[in-house]
Amino acid sequence: MLIRDERRRQSRFAFFFIVVAGVLGNLVGIFLGAVLPDGSFHDLVSKSLAFGLDPPFRLDLWIVTFSVGFVVRLNSCSFLFMFLALLLHKRV
Repeated sequence: MLIRDERRRQSRFAFFFIVVAGVLGNLVGIFLGAVLPDGSFHDLVSKSLAFGLDPPFRLDLWIVTFSVGFVVRLNSCSFLFMFLALLLHKRV
């Protein structure tokens, strides 16, 4: 039972660590895209991949309207940061 709890805790920490690394990588990519001059490296850093529910799902029940939607945008820096976080987590 303790081993299962420890694995669950480690997997939650790994997921949180990778998500935080992705957010930081996305911020770094946006910053580099704003600072770098136009060129191939600028295009590599500033292009992002977006997926999710866009436009949001909408359910209208006359009295109440529910809207559910999310979009995840990842750029090359966020992929790099998530990969490095995964390697760092496996090493530790």
